[in-house]
Amino acid sequence: MVKKQKRTKRARPLIVGHLGGIQRGLLDGEKRPVFLEFLSGELPGKRGIYALYDKRGRLYYAGKASDLARRLNQHLRDRHGDSWDRMTLFVVDASANVSELESLVVATAQPPGNKQKPKAGQDLRKRLHRYLRQDARAQIDQAIYPGRKVKPDSLTSRITTKKLKTIKQATLARVIGVSQPQISVLFKKGTIRKYIVEAGKRDAVLLLLHKMKKA
Repeated sequence: MVKKQKRTKRARPLIVGHLGGIQRGLLDGEKRPVFLEFLSGELPGKRGIYALYDKRGRLYYAGKASDLARRLNQHLRDRHGDSWDRMTLFVVDASANVSELESLVVATAQPPGNKQKPKAGQDLRKRLHRYLRQDARAQIDQAIYPGRKVKPDSLTSRITTKKLKTIKQATLARVIGVSQPQISVLFKKGTIRKYIVEAGKRDAVLLLLHKMKKA
């Protein structure tokens, strides 16, 4: 007996419908009553995300609304009133989080009319910065001890002057990403040794990298 395959339940779409490139005149002109009636009665829902565009067609502002008709009507008289000429509406499902959708749009497009910083989840820039630093330290450690397996605790060990002398200038130039003549000049001036003595760790080479980029 052949078993029937269990049907997977299709996820409900977040975006139920949209109206694109609607002229502002429909909201404050002679067709206003009909347009408001359409928004209130004919749309498959009132909640949504909207975008306002200036006269040149550039995105000016993005926002969320529990009642699109009422919210757009407010934008005729608020501080954005003279800054937009067209609008696009996205009607969302009742299960959708309009605040998160708004934050996604604002964080991506960065409209000039949106002054408040969007809350689009956790800011991962600090974690990325730490990850990149760890990777850079690992590369430097491999340059100092080629072929040796890098241990996590060795990434913060001290670089002594003796260890510094064992690093080939060509290797250090390649790791840092500068020319060998530049490295030679820095060795002669004692700049590299100074950075390492001051920091005492492999972070000194990262500091050198930043100094070189600024030079």
